Amino acid sequence: MAPSSHPNRIVIHVAGVDRPGVTARLAQIIAEENAQLVNIGQSVLHGYLTLSAIVDIPPNSNALRQVLFSASELGLRLEVSKFEPAQITRPASVVPGLCVTVLGNLADGAAVASITREMAERSMNITEIRSLSDEGLTGLELIADLGDAVDVNDAELSALRRMLLELGVSLGADLAVQRDDIFRRNKRLVCMDVDSTFVKGEFIDELAALAGVKDRVAEITARAMRGELDFKAALAERVKLLEGLSFDKAKKLSEQVELTPGADRFVKILKRLGFRVGLVSGGFDFFVEALKTRHGLDFAFSNELEVQNGVITGRVQGAVVDGERKAQVLKDMAKVYKVRLEQTVAIGDGANDMLMLQTAGLGIAFRAKPKLQEVAHMSLNHHERLDTLLFLMGFAGRDLDTIAQ
Repeated sequence: MAPSSHPNRIVIHVAGVDRPGVTARLAQIIAEENAQLVNIGQSVLHGYLTLSAIVDIPPNSNALRQVLFSASELGLRLEVSKFEPAQITRPASVVPGLCVTVLGNLADGAAVASITREMAERSMNITEIRSLSDEGLTGLELIADLGDAVDVNDAELSALRRMLLELGVSLGADLAVQRDDIFRRNKRLVCMDVDSTFVKGEFIDELAALAGVKDRVAEITARAMRGELDFKAALAERVKLLEGLSFDKAKKLSEQVELTPGADRFVKILKRLGFRVGLVSGGFDFFVEALKTRHGLDFAFSNELEVQNGVITGRVQGAVVDGERKAQVLKDMAKVYKVRLEQTVAIGDGANDMLMLQTAGLGIAFRAKPKLQEVAHMSLNHHERLDTLLFLMGFAGRDLDTIAQ
């Protein structure tokens, strides 16, 4: 029904120090005075309440006067305006809008100003802002509709995401751009790369150091992760250089590898929330399986390093876990745990993670190579802790503190 057909419709804005019972009192007055509540919204920021309601008030009703008296008694400021058709700038759309998550030092307003200005210039109307941080402004969620571009396709969304992520890099902030649909808030499965993602550094490079060939292997690793070399060929070349290395020494080294800061907390919180969490690695089974057991993960896939008579032969056995295999593992695990691909999260840092990130409902590039960041849904470049990704997944600081206890 058009707004002009409601001559008695008004907009009420209430603001002031929050206290229990404000919403209840407003609703009670509407009920007692036979008014009609059309819509209502409320937020509280550091104890300060902002409440807005659209109300149809019948002729000769005392509803507005009662609301005025109650607001005065509660020490609240009240503003009332007539509901005009001009107040609607665009029709409501059933197409999901976007959630833009911003992480960084946001207190000076510069990053927020630049990002929201870019959004406004693209006719993106911000409908909700949510703080993710408890002390100091370090995280925001900006929920926006897409304006006239309600039919934005995947290619256009990718271009918009790339523009905002590049802007974030220039501002020293980490950004995530997602469709604000039900799947954003209902992720159930997480697949992580291992080297330089779940753990610090590249384990194969450290094995190479034991074998005295670290520089040669590290150079091949770096090129493979940048996408300059075929992964299978690069893996075979690197493993060949490990021929003759004691397997006992390799296992002992694996016990000394450090986790990425925040990795253990990241897993613990996800597991407490009921997520399925696993590792998908182009590394080696004896190392990855140990991580799975140690951290109570649900699954782990990696390459089987051939060992004979206690030494590494320089070969791998079975199917190689390359980029295609990683993506397939994600699909397989989604079927095993009966979740939709839209409910999956993939995290990685190298070019061999590209297909996995593109397949997932949410692909996160963690301090990643440029080639991976070009296809990721979001990137984390300015934060070193893996558990920072929880903010990009929509959790607030207060939620995480409660869950982590």
